[in-house]
Amino acid sequence: MEARFNRIWLRLNAETVGRDDHWWIALQNRAFFEDMAPVIRKWVRGRVLDLGAGRLAWESLIREQTDDCLSVDLTLHHPDLDALVDATAVLPFRDASFDVVFCCSVLEHAPEPWNAFSEIFRVLKPGGTAIISLPFVLHLHDAPLDFYRFTRFGIERLALASGFRVEEIVVNGGLFHLFLNVPSVVMSVSLEAVGLRSLMRTSTRVWLQAARFFDRVFRLHEPFASNHIAVLRKADNVGEKSG
Repeated sequence: MEARFNRIWLRLNAETVGRDDHWWIALQNRAFFEDMAPVIRKWVRGRVLDLGAGRLAWESLIREQTDDCLSVDLTLHHPDLDALVDATAVLPFRDASFDVVFCCSVLEHAPEPWNAFSEIFRVLKPGGTAIISLPFVLHLHDAPLDFYRFTRFGIERLALASGFRVEEIVVNGGLFHLFLNVPSVVMSVSLEAVGLRSLMRTSTRVWLQAARFFDRVFRLHEPFASNHIAVLRKADNVGEKSG
């Protein structure tokens, strides 16, 4: 039973990633999309580096804002990746190469994330923007290369130490988002197993509304955030200070 469940879940992820359907297969997927999408639409412009792009989950949304996007990752998770680049090492790009660096759920795997922040700062043009999503309350994944979890205060410290100004930090998730994600996944797998994928949107929306209600009522949104989405800005000129 467990093996069949895992098979269906993995197939569901593989078949939907990069499409709108992917953001409806679980509560946490939808919650993350609804928090990230406005950030992308507000801040993405010009030449973009999607650093640690994986299976290009955000590619279509980024390309709604710009035609100039370079998608890179350490391994070839998707045939449309533009290049193989280690996001945790020195980046093979000249200084001031990009208007935006988008880095989602990557730097928890960096042995020295402070160096990654500095490299992102270096390759951004003056006035450029980094959109960096980092986990806080999240399960162990990609072991043994899963090193860190980040509070908003840790992100602010890393950002300021690298020269960034913090424009905003969006809090994603909450305690009930975490708890109710499990039954939402079980429901989605069950619907997929009987050929009713079309009902996943309704199911996931109900679970998400319940999670938001209880996290809001009991104020469990920020203390148990799944992720923090940080928008960081590089100064327009050398004389402009971060802070």
